[in-house]
Amino acid sequence: MIICAYLFNNRNYLYNIVKQIINDGKGYIKLSNPSALIIMKELEKENYVSFSLETTSQNQIRKYYELTEKGRNYYLSNKDEYINSLNCLKKLIGGNNEK
Repeated sequence: MIICAYLFNNRNYLYNIVKQIINDGKGYIKLSNPSALIIMKELEKENYVSFSLETTSQNQIRKYYELTEKGRNYYLSNKDEYINSLNCLKKLIGGNNEK
């Protein structure tokens, strides 16, 4: 779900996605390139992402991923459920004084 969030507005290549998630996670989220690649393969298999190959100015080939329409719908339909689950956990562990 996090990878889909990072691809929702912009296409990107895997190394950069992982780097952004780690930086934005401020040490709380651990994600390796191999783990992210496994996730990306599953997203490809489900047709949630597609990719294009592009050559950089240093003649490196990069695989750029982007969400498909199906992937965008998946993200949008599940985002609220994830947020509600996180809010519920926060209440259960005492991170919020609401009952």
